[in-house]
Amino acid sequence: MTDDAAKVQKLLRQQAAIAQFGSFALRQRDLSKILAEAVRVCADGLNAPFSKVCQYRAKQNDLLIVAGYGWQDGVVGDVVSRADLSSPQGRAFTTGQPSICDDLQTGTYSDLPPFYAAHGIISIIDVIIKGTDEQPYGILEIDNNRRHDYDQHDINFLTGFANVLAEAVSTASRGAALQVTVDVMKALVEEKDRLLYEKNAADLQLRQSQKMEAVGQLTGGIAHDLNNILTVITGTIEILAEAVADRPELVTIAKMIDEAAERGADLTQRLLAFARKQPLQPREVDVNSLVIEASNLLRPTLGEQVEVQIMLSRDTARALIDPSQLTNAILNLALNARDAMPDGGKLTIETSNVILDDSYAGIHSEVTAGPYVLIAVTDSGHGIPAGILENVFEPFFTTKDVGKGSGLGLSMVYGFVKQSNGHIKIYSEAGLGTTVRIYLPQAIGLAQPITDELASTSILEGGDETILVVEDDDLVRTFVVGQIQSLGYRTLAAVNADAALVIINSAQTIDLLLTDMIMPGSMNGRQLSDAARRRRPSLRVLFTSGYTENTVIHYGRLDAGVLLLAKPYRKSDLARMIRAALGADTKLQPPTPDPVGKGASKPSHTAA
Repeated sequence: MTDDAAKVQKLLRQQAAIAQFGSFALRQRDLSKILAEAVRVCADGLNAPFSKVCQYRAKQNDLLIVAGYGWQDGVVGDVVSRADLSSPQGRAFTTGQPSICDDLQTGTYSDLPPFYAAHGIISIIDVIIKGTDEQPYGILEIDNNRRHDYDQHDINFLTGFANVLAEAVSTASRGAALQVTVDVMKALVEEKDRLLYEKNAADLQLRQSQKMEAVGQLTGGIAHDLNNILTVITGTIEILAEAVADRPELVTIAKMIDEAAERGADLTQRLLAFARKQPLQPREVDVNSLVIEASNLLRPTLGEQVEVQIMLSRDTARALIDPSQLTNAILNLALNARDAMPDGGKLTIETSNVILDDSYAGIHSEVTAGPYVLIAVTDSGHGIPAGILENVFEPFFTTKDVGKGSGLGLSMVYGFVKQSNGHIKIYSEAGLGTTVRIYLPQAIGLAQPITDELASTSILEGGDETILVVEDDDLVRTFVVGQIQSLGYRTLAAVNADAALVIINSAQTIDLLLTDMIMPGSMNGRQLSDAARRRRPSLRVLFTSGYTENTVIHYGRLDAGVLLLAKPYRKSDLARMIRAALGADTKLQPPTPDPVGKGASKPSHTAA
């Protein structure tokens, strides 16, 4: 083949290489793949064993090898050259003209990187890769391990190839920038969707919380009035039962009325539990031990068809909780689970420590972020349809047949957990079972509360002290005064706080103030107690109520030194609590001082 024919073949091969690369670059948007293909095709076009692309880094003012062909490890991504006249790459980059060195050993570059010698590089040619703006992208270099006289055709090929590469790099860069923008927009859309979901979830939680709060207020108010009525019924039926003790047919009727009153009292207690108005006696409780004790009660109740599995975390923290109410909650959940598994199944009770973080608290507005003790009760029953899941904690809501459930079990659990500053969540899917998760506040760093429980006794102990009874309900006041007088005490009576203060400000002897908590007028029972004890520091106080407010209960428990007689109550309960109050230490929590200008005038003397 003649020299001219060889040159034609060479030109055709080089043009084909440019066309081949251009076609590839049009289809490819990955810059690293474009550069890798460029150095391979370019080396093949010039029949060279090595080639590389150096990218200019403005901050460092150097040229980093970002793609290469034929090199050993440790070159691509690691070796840099100075972007000035001291290097062949820097010369081409600085002048914008091709830089050719036929023999590096006789060249003027004394500070060449050692990898040239390691690969036996003798001749090189560098051309600039233009960029999208005034700043070039970098340098395209062909390296040979033998002497090579590059002619103008080689320079034209390499320059043309570098121009095609520059366009490919520009297109890929724009594509990458566009993809970044798309990714940012996608992330913004996803964030918007997430925030919208969280907002909708928070709104739903808020509406549900408001609904439950409204239902709780209504329920508590009803229970309050029922307890007043039941107090009179329960007390008077005891009197009637004694009066007809010699007439068996009337004794049976009295017993029936008494049992009906007991059922009514139990119902109001359940309503108060849901309304979060029941007085609690929280302690630092070993949750694992309590679960074990409760499970021992469960096994005979659930029957042999229900398998009970207990999974306790060894490091479960102690919880600040009323243990009897927690036991009742577990029993209620277990009985609900049994009813959901009529043909038998598996009941699992688990404990562990969990952290409810700020993100979770943000979605559940009633939750305070922090550490909790988790009790999870799971059954393998028929599950709860999604359409009614949000209603299951409402009082009297039930999916059971008539006569098979009151619909108060879950509502009691809900109220107890909420009153204990906890959180409750239910998860269920039809056909797959149900899990109820109870989150209880950990007792870490909290002191043991006072737990002196008053022992009940069948002996009715009376006395001759003077008791001031403050009760706005005429029926209840008349009944209570009569019961107290029957125990030997002297009585004074007032319909509200204002009337009571008139008596308290007088010279009348008063040994005990027995006051209802919820009363119309300017003061409730706690405020009356504070005002009375400012006038008579040694005065004993016994509160009574069918409905608790935050006046004597804070953080789920009675204030220190406070005695509360819950309605409805029997005469024996009344007698026992009166004696306990009269014998109690008078050093209770100090009364709050009168606001300036709002206290009643003090008498010139106080009764002992």
